[in-house]
Amino acid sequence: MRPLVHLLFALAVISVARPAAAQDLSCDRGDREVRALRFAGNREYAAAALAATVATTPSSFAGLPLIGERRCLDPVEFARDVQRLETLYRRRGFPDVRVDTVVTTVRRGVIDITFAIVEGDPMRITALALRGIDREPEVREAARDFPLAVGGVFDRGALEAGRDTLVRRLRNTGWPQAEALVAYTTNTAQHTAEVDVSVVPGVRAKLGRIALEVDAGRDQRRVSDATVRRAMALTPGDWYSARAIIDAQRNLYQTDAFQRVDLQPDSIQPPGDSIVNLVVRLVEGDRWAARGGLGWATLDCFRMQGSLTDRDFLPFAQRLELTGRVSKIGIGDPLDGAPNLCQGQARSDPYSRTLNYFTSMTVRQPVRANQTRVPSLTLFSSTLSEYKAYLRRTPIGGALSVTDPFPGVRVPSTLVYQVELGRTEAEPAFFCAVFNACDTESRSFLQRNNRLAALEYSIVLERANDRLRPTGGTTVRLNVRHASTLIGSDRTQQFNRGTGDVSWYHAIGGGATLTAHVRGGVVYGGGTTPTIGGFIPPQERLYAGGPTTVRGFRQNELGPAVYIVSGYQPDVVNGERYFRTDSLAVTERVVPTGGNTLVVGNLEAQLPSPIAPKLLQIALFADAGRLWNRGASSKAESLSEEGPTVKITPGMGLRVASPFGSIRVDLGYNGYSLPAGAAYFNAPLQVGVAPLYCVSPGNTLRVEASGVPGGPPTQAAGGCPNSFRPTRRIGFVGRLNPSIWIGQAF
Repeated sequence: MRPLVHLLFALAVISVARPAAAQDLSCDRGDREVRALRFAGNREYAAAALAATVATTPSSFAGLPLIGERRCLDPVEFARDVQRLETLYRRRGFPDVRVDTVVTTVRRGVIDITFAIVEGDPMRITALALRGIDREPEVREAARDFPLAVGGVFDRGALEAGRDTLVRRLRNTGWPQAEALVAYTTNTAQHTAEVDVSVVPGVRAKLGRIALEVDAGRDQRRVSDATVRRAMALTPGDWYSARAIIDAQRNLYQTDAFQRVDLQPDSIQPPGDSIVNLVVRLVEGDRWAARGGLGWATLDCFRMQGSLTDRDFLPFAQRLELTGRVSKIGIGDPLDGAPNLCQGQARSDPYSRTLNYFTSMTVRQPVRANQTRVPSLTLFSSTLSEYKAYLRRTPIGGALSVTDPFPGVRVPSTLVYQVELGRTEAEPAFFCAVFNACDTESRSFLQRNNRLAALEYSIVLERANDRLRPTGGTTVRLNVRHASTLIGSDRTQQFNRGTGDVSWYHAIGGGATLTAHVRGGVVYGGGTTPTIGGFIPPQERLYAGGPTTVRGFRQNELGPAVYIVSGYQPDVVNGERYFRTDSLAVTERVVPTGGNTLVVGNLEAQLPSPIAPKLLQIALFADAGRLWNRGASSKAESLSEEGPTVKITPGMGLRVASPFGSIRVDLGYNGYSLPAGAAYFNAPLQVGVAPLYCVSPGNTLRVEASGVPGGPPTQAAGGCPNSFRPTRRIGFVGRLNPSIWIGQAF
């Protein structure tokens, strides 16, 4: 575990580093390096806020190679920093502030800097007058919660913000010419201020004529006047609102039918009129849009995608979107002509031998007047696989989605009702180990076409400053999914599933970023079949391991698994015959079975590379996770939890900037043994039968001769114990797991 200790110590040091200033504070010969920056005497503002105000910045872990950055003192900016701090305080109501500096020499060429601040007494407001707010109740309401009050500090920044808020509220409730005039007098000797705010609302006005001027170029107009007016949601006779006009402009842009949208009051209208006429100038865009792409991925091999959009499919600017994606090109039948161009992981996956595709047709309207709950309808067909876990075939499916379906919920959310007819194919060992369906008849029952009807609600709250390369903010995703016979699902397809993850991004100085991520999920089975109780479809179970979860494990290989082995040894005990293997048996395939409970955490620091820092970044990370089945209480199942239940895998990687997101290349270190699981042997076909034998060490399933001449031996029914633990490669290199990902992983 020594590499993990070193990595966590480095991340702890990185997390307390200071943000970098925008100025160039690089060091030349003879410059003095700033080792530390401190503030003394500050009560009104925290040191972090003051550090963001000044240009002087300390070095960041300069003693560490590659990731350290030395910053030196700029005498000109240092003198300006004193002025910056004094201006900040005086503007906020501290006229007597004094800022001195203390420079302490640590050693030759290295200094510590302290800004010593004497804030002085604040200037207090002794009189505050808000004039003109008693004319109308709406004007008085606009002046509510004004940020200054008698007895408070005279903060000019707060005064300007309060004035701007007051004016904005008035212009949104019918006063297009509203203004607020601010005057104040100060007594420096007595530290007092008197503030006077005069509200001049002007004439309250309503919307009048709304004229449309549409430029369609040489083509015939496609979008009707009625559609434009419906999207704007502006009605003559309504009170004037600057916000409503901005919303109307945004609504028209969201139709994606116009290249340019401009809404302005009529220029020939006399000032002070109680009617405001609007002129709407529009330039129509192209009706059709098409895009496509070609790429390569570790598990997908070659993949293609494309889309075609008709922006005026129906009379009210509804959009028709045709999309298609194809992956496993090169190894997936029928496009399996170039297997050597695909990565070894994909070639070893039985579900990558079938071409994966997704095609859909969606009709949506980008905006509706006075409504945020806009529905869209999608029809789709797909064949999609999960690495070494399952293959999902959906000949036909449909989904009805509504954005922001619930009033009062102010975060972006989507409600989807989805119905599809499909089947999930998995290894016979998967169904035998997870659902106790070990015979051909039971497996066929579970793998037949079934109707899945699910109701899904998701919330996505993005507060990151950049989607491609975030350095600050948060991202929150929550998803709840329910399927039952009450909403049209088959009895074999019933469950409740909830997942959520949160990511935090924080700049830690020197162009470095610290990312923290937590993900969790639970699944509850709610349905029954004639042969299975509590059935959760394989595609709805939880999986972990790989480039977006715990990178020390290969895709989906964190958590429960069963093993397909190459052979077994017949064992006779007291005259009874058994099929058993040992840990030396060759494991042909790992079959992840997933779980019903998941917890994953990630901590990653991205540091500029000493070579081409704008293009390349070095990443240090530590991932932790656990995937398990609640209710697994048998002794056999508990064997898979030997060692720590939460697995921690450190590692490092490289980030390459690209127009479509970072290309992430990671090496995760996995110091753990492979989990124990059930071992199975896929016997060859004999007399039309290909039996699946449990060969776990110590199993008590008796084997008897077949009752059919020439047929394979039969094994007694029963659970297959998780007593097989395969060997794994030893040595440091053998415990490294490489992965490649494009885009933000979390």
